[in-house]
Amino acid sequence: MITIISGTNKKNSLSRVVASLYYSRLRSMNINTRFLALDDIPYDFVTDTMYDKKSPSIIKLQEQVFNPTQKFVFVLPEYNGSIPGVLKLLIDALDVRQAFEGKKAALTGVATGRAGNLRGLDHMASILIHMRVTVMPYMLPISRVKDELDIKGELNNPATEKVVHAHVKSILEF
Repeated sequence: MITIISGTNKKNSLSRVVASLYYSRLRSMNINTRFLALDDIPYDFVTDTMYDKKSPSIIKLQEQVFNPTQKFVFVLPEYNGSIPGVLKLLIDALDVRQAFEGKKAALTGVATGRAGNLRGLDHMASILIHMRVTVMPYMLPISRVKDELDIKGELNNPATEKVVHAHVKSILEF
């Protein structure tokens, strides 16, 4: 099972659009794939006791999504030079050994600027490596993401389409 994660809880985000592109490409290849957008999950787990007592929603999310996943594809928007705090909060709320340890992850950064969230990709790779996740070395930064998408949310730049296709292929081979 591959789980594609749109790494922000911002509604109608470009991260979700790009994550959806990965999801549709993998599904079209008949790959067992799941899509998780952080703007679709409940946040009732965010309490002052979240580390001592897991909420039913986080237990369900862990058991149904994170535990069965063998590979993750994180689509990471740039928030203040890194990843969204809500993604880190979700990771912290999960049982890391069950949810992540020994698994694999691929990373795609998206930004409206020119760096494609390179710093955030490095930050997320460090977090994942600390949790004993094997991170695919080919991390894809997508810069000026607004210019790369048409009105339907499809890639409109053949060069970007080519690197996304290569990234998806690498994920499958990883």
